[in-house]
Amino acid sequence: MKKKFAGGVTRTRLLKVVGLNEPAVDKKLRDISKTRENLEIGLIAHPTEVEIRITARGPAGNEDSLSGLISQAEAKVRERLGDYIFGVDEETLEKVVGVLLSLRHKTIGVAESCTGGLISHRLTNVPGSSNYFLHSVVAYSPEAKMNILKVRQEKLNKFGAVSPQVSQEMAEGIRSLSRSDIGLAVTGIAGPGGTTQKKPVGLVYIALAGDDSNSTEEHHFSGSREMIKEKASQAALDLVRKHLLKE
Repeated sequence: MKKKFAGGVTRTRLLKVVGLNEPAVDKKLRDISKTRENLEIGLIAHPTEVEIRITARGPAGNEDSLSGLISQAEAKVRERLGDYIFGVDEETLEKVVGVLLSLRHKTIGVAESCTGGLISHRLTNVPGSSNYFLHSVVAYSPEAKMNILKVRQEKLNKFGAVSPQVSQEMAEGIRSLSRSDIGLAVTGIAGPGGTTQKKPVGLVYIALAGDDSNSTEEHHFSGSREMIKEKASQAALDLVRKHLLKE
């Protein structure tokens, strides 16, 4: 990204981070993020991700030198953060996941409870998603989880709908139903009601079922009902991204 300012030129690059909050990113970059005369590394925190803005400034006609400064700084940042960086500039997590699915020739089916279809909405916002997105189910009630996704009643009775065991059976169920390579499932408590002492607002389980590996994550999100849904959808997409990066 290139911008002109009085007497010179500014180049910027935006790196997008998921899975770490702003203090954690700042701690990892603190010794390299000090502003220099013509280079600045700053952080912009958002509820579901952190942006790292690398800015270089210099006289007009010196663009190649500025690009070199940006690239050097980006290399140092990537060395510290690795796969926590998911995208650059205008890239979204759903677009990155879509690219990885396409490159790996993988398909996905999604089962959602607390997110209410938000993950599916984000995935299908990407042009060309019909090449990898096969099927989605919003299984909000226990009956829907059992009847559509074939979650076993004994699992629901023993562990409850918001549990790692049920989330994994949901992922396996949607993978079987859609005949996809990857099954992704989310179940949780978005609030403000529906809580117990052991299961507070913001507790979310995300599960993935793949060809040769299954995984489940437990999250504790904060914020409004809408924000918890946003954070859960972001974490779910990131789980798919991490799974695909391993392949």
